[in-house]
Amino acid sequence: MNNKLQRTPQGLFNLMRRHPYLLTILLCGILLPFGYADRAKINTGSCIYLGIIAAVASIAAIFGFNLGKSLVEKLILCGIAPVSVTAVMLIIGFVPQKALAIALIALTIAVIAAFLMKRSGALSDTSMIMLLILLGITIRFVYVLYTGSGDRQHDVGAWGGTAGHLGYIEYWNTHNFRLPDKSFLPDFDLTSYTYWQYYHPPFHHWLMAGLLSVLSALGVPHSTAAEATQMMPMLYSSLTMIVSYRIFRPVKLKGMPLIVAMAIMCFHPTFILFGGSFNNDMLLMLMVMSSIMWGLRWYREPRVGNIVPLALCIGLGMMTKLSGWMVAPAVAMFFLIVLIKNIRKPLRYIGQYALFAVICAPLGLWWQVRNLILFKLPLTYVPMLDKSMSMYSGDMSLAQRLLSFGNGQLSYVYGSIKLIGAPFDEYNPTIGLFKTAMFDEGTNSISSLNYPQISVTGPILFWLSVILFTVSFVCFIVMMIKKSPAVNGSERAYFALIFATHLISYYMFAIAYPFSCTFNIRYCMPLIPLCAMGLALALQRLKENKKPAALWFGRIMYALTAAFCAVGYLVYTQVGITA
Repeated sequence: MNNKLQRTPQGLFNLMRRHPYLLTILLCGILLPFGYADRAKINTGSCIYLGIIAAVASIAAIFGFNLGKSLVEKLILCGIAPVSVTAVMLIIGFVPQKALAIALIALTIAVIAAFLMKRSGALSDTSMIMLLILLGITIRFVYVLYTGSGDRQHDVGAWGGTAGHLGYIEYWNTHNFRLPDKSFLPDFDLTSYTYWQYYHPPFHHWLMAGLLSVLSALGVPHSTAAEATQMMPMLYSSLTMIVSYRIFRPVKLKGMPLIVAMAIMCFHPTFILFGGSFNNDMLLMLMVMSSIMWGLRWYREPRVGNIVPLALCIGLGMMTKLSGWMVAPAVAMFFLIVLIKNIRKPLRYIGQYALFAVICAPLGLWWQVRNLILFKLPLTYVPMLDKSMSMYSGDMSLAQRLLSFGNGQLSYVYGSIKLIGAPFDEYNPTIGLFKTAMFDEGTNSISSLNYPQISVTGPILFWLSVILFTVSFVCFIVMMIKKSPAVNGSERAYFALIFATHLISYYMFAIAYPFSCTFNIRYCMPLIPLCAMGLALALQRLKENKKPAALWFGRIMYALTAAFCAVGYLVYTQVGITA
């Protein structure tokens, strides 16, 4: 990024910078009535509604971002904006490929906005990141528009039933959030298919059921309201981008390295996919990233005002999915380091740790403890699949499962499970990690078999990601070893321990449950932002190195990241193209 660029002006931008969480929630709320997140309901009324919102927002942006060099230019832009928005809404209203139209129009608007900002001296690192976040929200919204509750989901069941995540959400909504037990449901059994997935802690399902209840109370038909709850995971995914920024900034990332890290977070397919999933993985990711952020803040400023939100984030993460505990070892390391540093005055910190435990432990464990007492369910219960399934690979040697990369496994770059139409069942968790990070796996999964329009772009995206994240992984390891003025030794150990905990847990889970469906990025999503941070830290250090090799490495990685993000945006636009 050109250091000569002027600082972005005051006004609307500062509002967005100071209150990004509230504004993201507001934006997702504004988008909610646009067809209630259902492509079948994108009608003329939806387009008129969104057009009015877009016109008001564009006029506010013209003055808020000081676009135009004079008042006359601003007024001309204010005249052009509503006309342009009207034309855009007409296009979306009449073209059959609405998701494609929205994605392309948003990209065009972002390019025009960047040009106008540069022309008026308002383009900066932060404004570029703001545009990336808005485009990231756009591609998530586009994905939600063409993704229904039965498309590319995990363990969801169906609306109207009792099993799966949808049945679990429906249960809380139907029974007014009453805790299930045998006196209320005589056949209640957490290990049965009838109540499949109910062993999960309920925080995500409560939020989804809460939105469903509110929309139903407002008179929205149940089928439409149920589809609209998909906006909640989209909101989680959108907020994760902002939390990631709040982690990257304290480690002194700036300029192009910071933009690279944020671009990866904005356009990585994992966060697009799970931003449209009805299960609890995206909320868990948001809680884990928030825990990482508050853990770093507490270490740098160990006070009650930082430890309370840290306890809430870890507790609520575990109340979303028990694996939210995986930030805890790194946080415990920080607790120990701070206590040792202040060993002569320990009471202040021991008091904070007690407060942390009082908040975090009940939130994180009450559901598991209740299930243990009432239903004799183990605290770490995970349902075992049938070993007779073709997905099972436990009869293969451990060396073959972990170290074999041949036998045509990479001839098919999508999530490979015969049950969903793939040519073979995945058995290598490392290959499964790379494949599912780009395309996931599940019913109607993303592949060239189901979506022939990505037969060219899909493999390109996969191989770009393999190169980018292999390099990023190496960069992360190197930057956690090397001394840095931005991140001290304890902080590097903190990030490294979080990374190692998630990676080791992933492989242990894959070994303990050797089924193709367990080899999925959703079990270790925090590796993505940590790798992005490692790459950015390496690029930032190399900026100070004037050697040709360092300069060329930086240029190649900038180009590779740009290509990865562009192709990812394209692929997840193409998937929405209907015949």
